[in-house]
Amino acid sequence: MRRLPPRRPGALLAALALLACALLWNARTAGADPRFGDSTWVAPTVVLDRDPTADGPRVAGPDRERGWETALRTPFRIVFLPLRLVARGMEIGVGQVGVHPPRPGPIAPEIDFGGVTEIGLGPALTWRGFPPGDSKLRLAGTWSTTDRRRVQLRGRIGKARPVGFRLSADYDRKPNLRFYGIGNGTPSADRSIFLLETTSGEAALLFGPSTLRQLRLVGGYSAMTPLRGYQGSPGLEDKFPPGTLPYQDRATREVLYGVTGDLAALDDARDPTAGLHGRAEWRRAAGLRDRDPDFNQWLVEGRAYAPVLSKRRVVAFRGVYAGIDPAGGAAQVPFYRLVQTDGPLRFAGYPSHRFRDRQLLLGRIEYRWAIWRSVRAVALYELGEVTPQASAFTARAARWGYGGGLRYGLNEDSALRFEVANSVEGIQATLTVRSGF
Repeated sequence: MRRLPPRRPGALLAALALLACALLWNARTAGADPRFGDSTWVAPTVVLDRDPTADGPRVAGPDRERGWETALRTPFRIVFLPLRLVARGMEIGVGQVGVHPPRPGPIAPEIDFGGVTEIGLGPALTWRGFPPGDSKLRLAGTWSTTDRRRVQLRGRIGKARPVGFRLSADYDRKPNLRFYGIGNGTPSADRSIFLLETTSGEAALLFGPSTLRQLRLVGGYSAMTPLRGYQGSPGLEDKFPPGTLPYQDRATREVLYGVTGDLAALDDARDPTAGLHGRAEWRRAAGLRDRDPDFNQWLVEGRAYAPVLSKRRVVAFRGVYAGIDPAGGAAQVPFYRLVQTDGPLRFAGYPSHRFRDRQLLLGRIEYRWAIWRSVRAVALYELGEVTPQASAFTARAARWGYGGGLRYGLNEDSALRFEVANSVEGIQATLTVRSGF
């Protein structure tokens, strides 16, 4: 008969131990709380045994200035203390006046700042969800203290979507538009006024959810009529006899089409402190009548931002090259359609519409530093020039200007700016409600 091998006590004890653990585990879990992963599991409550306001291991230390930095900034803080007070008042005023997009509601006041002595007031009607969806339509009209009359229509469909649509229409009747002549060397003594009536509209198909990274196919209409001005003197006819300016007493009507776009890589869309931003525009204008000229309009712009030891301080650069060239056999461009120093192309330290010609070159450098929340103080220096052609640009003929002011970022598309700049023609103060820089 075969003998069985003797059993090992260790194996038996191990089996008994495993059986006992299994029984104890089942007995424990039967009456225990739910485990992690069960639908009824709740994270345990942590009992704090110390001051809850004390800094923990995950709280970064405060951003304190270095001693030399405090000593360097103290004189500037003292000098710009009045600006900081003005900035606080501006921030409060912006919220009260309503420069931000209007609150939901059909009717709101519209304010148009055309200058220190020209303020336009009127109603603005806003329809949200018309046409249905996330669309918006806004109609606004103003009548200023100088009898300037403006009507603006703005609509958009598909905001923040890959594909959208934008519509704009404007009517502007300005009776005292300033004119100094054509060229970079026009004397300020040749200042005159004329009336310009403008009717324009543009539709754009948008590709890209953000205006900072977007391609736009545009098409529109533009009609301009120069007339005798009022609300000031002398008139344009008193300084420039009839026939001395191209299309001096002739209206023009154009159909425009083209492409525009923006491409940016910024750390912050509203108040950038680091990154690059490029912009380009090109439009072809075709005259509706035989007497209306054909021309090409174009603009190339580049911006750069770099922080200075901290995001509270930033150096901003801006360069613009814009122009208009006759096409289709046209020999001249109407004087009122030339590239001029107005709006985003205005030269610091000079009045609006001070210079105009076929081409414009502008360069600006700014030093910005935060003084109160989203308000930044600005120190600026700028060079600009207008010429009939690219080969005529010279550094010696460039117009310079320097100064300072305040900037309050509204959104990724615009900012509120107040500037005081000096040039060879004196000091100019400007308030821009929808600045793009």
